[in-house]
Amino acid sequence: MSGSDTYEFVQTCLSHRSDAARREAARPFLEAGVDWNAVQRLARQHRVLPLFFRGLEDLLGPELPPPMHEQIQEHRRGVRIRNTFLAQELGRVCRRFDDAGLPLLAMKGPVLAQSAYGDIALRYSVDADVAIPGDQFSEADRLLNDLGYEPAPKRKGMSGWRASLSRYLDGQWEFTRGNTFTLDVHTRLMPPGYAFSSDFHTFWEQARPVRLADDAVVTGFSPEDRLLVLVHHGIKNQWRALRHVADVAATIRGADMDWDALSARAETMNCTRALKLGLHMARGLLDVMLPSRVEERFLDSSTENVFASMKSYLQSRPQQSSLPLTDRVHLQIATKDSLTDQVRYGAHSVLHHLWSGLLRP
Repeated sequence: MSGSDTYEFVQTCLSHRSDAARREAARPFLEAGVDWNAVQRLARQHRVLPLFFRGLEDLLGPELPPPMHEQIQEHRRGVRIRNTFLAQELGRVCRRFDDAGLPLLAMKGPVLAQSAYGDIALRYSVDADVAIPGDQFSEADRLLNDLGYEPAPKRKGMSGWRASLSRYLDGQWEFTRGNTFTLDVHTRLMPPGYAFSSDFHTFWEQARPVRLADDAVVTGFSPEDRLLVLVHHGIKNQWRALRHVADVAATIRGADMDWDALSARAETMNCTRALKLGLHMARGLLDVMLPSRVEERFLDSSTENVFASMKSYLQSRPQQSSLPLTDRVHLQIATKDSLTDQVRYGAHSVLHHLWSGLLRP
């Protein structure tokens, strides 16, 4: 089984096409013989192993070999245990913040798994992410200290202007509790190089409750805001894994999206081009169906070249460890709505490299 065949088989299992269409697409691979170790390894590298296993079960059903079925069940139990722990801890943090009157939005992790996939066992999470108002970081720091958290090792030793600059450039600060839990606290949803609203309250006003467990209810993003955040997260991370695309696709598929509100929101935040690319990735790679008026509005030729670069990059992973510099520049320029936004990103990149190379302690 060649590398391209392995990738295509994994992609087929993640596809949002009908079951019949996916079975037809997978048939040649199954008849030729699947290298099960290779496809699992690739799915793990693309951080979609739980989703791949679910797709595999849908494709093969009772024909799934018993050893593979047992492996899938064991893996799913492990992910569920891990994410249940994260959900309970996240619920504990959210209750403490709520009691103190400090607003907090839960991002990604088990919240995204539940909101987008409908099951916290379908997306493995290493840590949890939350967003707070940027001007209330000191209060959040105190609350987390009361809960037994401390700055992550890479943040220790920073204080004063160095800590403030680092938090500004990254837009977040990491905390740990023992060796079991890491919490990324975002003081803005994207670093300042992106033309993405830093006003927490515009997202808080649209927020929705998410029930992770009987004793864990957190506040999460509206479907429209979640999609915009995930699209930018994919761009920031250069779409280096299929999971970024899968998260966008699942959010589109699993929510009653208000497309008019989403379009207006994207225009207001100068991120229409970023949204176009995200929709193009989900439609082109994982076959998510979009309303015809949405395709007419967003799927035009303006993102075709950058989509082709990202598609080729994903197909060549993990042999290609990082996106070539020219493609990285193209990705960032092509997803900025104006020249001002492009200049903003360039200035932030220069400052970030200066900080990393010369100023960081």
